Amino acid sequence: MKNVLWYFGFLSLLSLLYFVEGKTAFLLFLSFIPYLATYNANDERIEANTGRATRNAFAYTVFFGVATIVYVYLSHSTELFAPAFVALFGGCLLVCILSLLYYDKTGR
Repeated sequence: MKNVLWYFGFLSLLSLLYFVEGKTAFLLFLSFIPYLATYNANDERIEANTGRATRNAFAYTVFFGVATIVYVYLSHSTELFAPAFVALFGGCLLVCILSLLYYDKTGR
């Protein structure tokens, strides 16, 4: 499990696109840097909490993705795909992080 989370840290390299494009939105990829610290983590509780948190993020992705596809199909507006993808990706990360913080605080 720790090796998979470690690879998320390489997404932080996408923040270098800020220097090419000049858009500050690319700096948000710096939030993936803490994943590089999980390579040497050997705590079973962290692995269990990460499993639960990613399960919640997967459920969010499935439900939000299906709701978005149904809404776009019924409204016949394809311009909603780009904002929906941003909300799907950002919301998935937010649900995972908030779930991980909750499980860590409660000690379950």
